[in-house]
This record gives sequence, C-alpha cells and structure tokens, in this order.
Amino acid sequence: MASLRLESSTSSIAPAEQLPFEVPIIDDNELLVDVVRKLHNYMLVAINDVACTFEELRFSPHGQSLRLLLYSLAENSHNPCIISALMILKWQFSNDAENDWGLNESRGYACEYVAWQFLCHIDQRETIEYLLEELKVPMHSGVNIIQAERGTSGFESTTGEPFTQEGERTPLLLSSSSSLYRFFGGKRRTGSSLDIDDPGSNVSASDAYELERLSRFFGLNALEIATIAHAKRFLSQRVVQKVIDNIWNGEIVFWDSLSVHSKKKPQFFNKRTADPYSRLRVPVYRKAFEAAFFVSFLFLYYAVLVERKPTGIGLFETMMYIWIAAFAYDEVSGMADAGMLFYQMDFWSAWNMGIIGTGLAFVITRIIGLAKHSDYITDVSFDILSLEALFLVPRICSLVSLNSYFGSLIPVLKEMTKAFFRFIPVVVVLYLGFLTTFTMLARDRLSLRQMSWILVKVFFGSNVLGFDIA
Repeated sequence: MASLRLESSTSSIAPAEQLPFEVPIIDDNELLVDVVRKLHNYMLVAINDVACTFEELRFSPHGQSLRLLLYSLAENSHNPCIISALMILKWQFSNDAENDWGLNESRGYACEYVAWQFLCHIDQRETIEYLLEELKVPMHSGVNIIQAERGTSGFESTTGEPFTQEGERTPLLLSSSSSLYRFFGGKRRTGSSLDIDDPGSNVSASDAYELERLSRFFGLNALEIATIAHAKRFLSQRVVQKVIDNIWNGEIVFWDSLSVHSKKKPQFFNKRTADPYSRLRVPVYRKAFEAAFFVSFLFLYYAVLVERKPTGIGLFETMMYIWIAAFAYDEVSGMADAGMLFYQMDFWSAWNMGIIGTGLAFVITRIIGLAKHSDYITDVSFDILSLEALFLVPRICSLVSLNSYFGSLIPVLKEMTKAFFRFIPVVVVLYLGFLTTFTMLARDRLSLRQMSWILVKVFFGSNVLGFDIA
C-alpha cells in the first residue's frame, strides 16, 4: 500500500488535546474482526451522552474525538479494511438505532464522517483501493470458511497469508464470490468452520461470533457495503461520487481483459494495455445493451399477444422464449455474483423476478396445453402471459431513471410501495369488520359473495355505490 500523502493536510486534524480515552492503533495487517471491534469500542466511548446529526459532528465536542481518530488512522494505519469496517459499523448501528435516544444513529453518522474525512486525506489511487477492494475470506487452517465446513480449523494458511487470492476461475472453486456463497449473501453458517471446541483451533468464542456476523460481507467492497448500510451522506460526498462516476464511464475498471486468466482488481483504464473487449463490462455500455434488449423484449411480448396462435408456436413466440431464457440467465448470474444481500438493494429486483416467474409459468402452461390439445389450458397460458405486462411495462422506468428528474422519483416510489404493503393489514382488518356487520344486516337480501364484492368496490373509491345500495 502506498504511503499516505498527508504532509499538507494532517496538521489540520492533529490533536489539540488528549482525551480521557485512548485512540486505537490499527496495524496494517490486522484482521477485519479486530478492526471492527476497535472502531466499535471507540465509537461507543466517543459518542456516549448526546445524540447529534451528521452536520453537527464538525462543530460539536464529539467532532474533536473523531478528528483524533482520523488523525491516528491517517498517520499510523494503512489497513485496507478501514473503510469497509466503518461501513459495517454504520450498518450495525443503524440496525440497533431504535430505543437508544438516537445515540446509535449518531454513531452511524460518525462512521460516515470518519470514512469521508479519511478519503479526503489520501490520493486518488489509494481511494480506489480502499473503496473497491473486496473483503477476502480469512483462511482457516489452509482452507477458507467455505472449505472449513468439512471440519478443519485455524486461521493461517500453509503459505502464511491470511487471505485468499481471487481470479477469474476462483469463484467456481474457493473464494467468497462463489455462486452459492454470493447467492446467499455470504451468510453461510460458520459454526463448524469456527469450532472453538477443537483443540487445534486458535479462535476464541468472541472471534467466532463476530466472524460469523461479518461473513455476510465477505466478497463485497466498501462501496457495496455502504449501499447496504444506507450510508447516504458518505455516498453523496464528492470524493465518493467521483469514483462512482469513473466506474460508470469506464475510467475505473475491474477487469483488464476477458481472458479466463485475468484477475479482478480495481484500476484505472489503460488504453495501451487493456483488452478492447473488456469495455463490454463498462456499466454505461452494459446499460445501453440492456435498453436495446428490453425494447426488443417488449416488442416480442406484444407481437406474441397480438399473434396468439392457439395451435402452434410461431416465430415471435420462439424468439420470446429465447429472450425469457436470456433474461433469466442474466438475472440469476447477477444475483449469484452480487450476493443476495447486495442484490436485494436494487428496487427493480422484485420486478425482474416477477417477469421471470410469470414467463416461466406461461411457458409451462403453454407446453401442457399444446401437448394435451386443450383449448382451455392454452387460453389460461395466454391469460398468464397478459399478467406479464404488470411487471414488464413498469420496468421501462428503470431506463428513464438515468435522467436526474425521473431518477429522483424512484426512491419516492420505493417508499410509497413499502407504505402501501404496511397499510394492507389495517385495510384487511377494517374490511373484515365492515363485511361482518353489513353481511348480518343484509342477510335477507344479499349473500356473502355479493356483499364482499360491493365492499371491495366501496373500498376502492365507489362511495356513492354504498349509499345507492343502502
């Protein structure tokens, strides 16, 4: 790791006075568990009496203790896990910030503040390394956590390196980016791999528990963890936004070639040495291909609905099957690569799974209808296909969300959707109460089925209908 360039900047954050508690010293090769523990203990002591906002941290007395921590990290530590550890703590404090009078929320802000200020005191190349290097899985007696489920123990590898090296072929073999490991968000049970009762194990009970909690973040980088932790203030800072923009435009790449021997490593794009085909991984280009694919998918969908061949499969329908299979493969592979914990952060993931599920149901019922020569099953299959529009058409918003205006509406739509589902149980309870009352009052004139349908209309806004029937 290159040395920090702080000659002109550390003077502004140097401690003016000693605090009654000790600032932690984090070694360069210290494990993630120890880094998280030290920073967690410091945050508990630094902010222990009064809650404050992110903006108040700059001027409050707590800001002085945070600047001391920042001075220590910038001056004495080059550990690559620092930003990731701070974002993990942000996630932990946010989950615990309910009945603590806002202290844990303030500690989460403190983690964001320290991470932001730390990035402001290192150069651009080091910023990329701190933000985009993935957390490696700790070795456990020569094998990692995944392999350790077979019953081995110990943290050090035979080579003495605490972490595994990851390449293009590695996900299929050992690393935390393996399909199953990343699919479940890196949250495998590690009880057998961290067996503290094993005489050969050097893992304490606290380390085993902490490592199991942190295992969900293995294979993710600090930027992804910040997204999971909803560290919006950290992500909105200019130094972080610059990295995100460079990733989007392809100035920062993770793969320098499409070869199976290439290794995933964040770096600046070099036109002289990089493989031209590796530009296919650039997000802005991938989004363009995604838009073209989606428009063609939408065209095939409407073509099949209009064509509607009950006795056979036409050309458009055949092509739509290929498109559905390609869409499903891309979605499942993306889920396995990102991990469930990070995948679920995408608002459109639920819509994509709806598209895949409805398409799969259509294909199955369509094949059964053709095999049995059943007109009824064939009609049902096309009825199922018509439901695809409920997921496919709103998906257009994912393309227009690249515009700043429409993009700002997506979080609003997301919160409205959450509020709608939270309000449904209340509506159901009220509906059942009204249904019971009016069914008994109108038992001589209306059946339960008729009254149920009338109340559905009333609950959806046909208030005048209720007065007419009364």
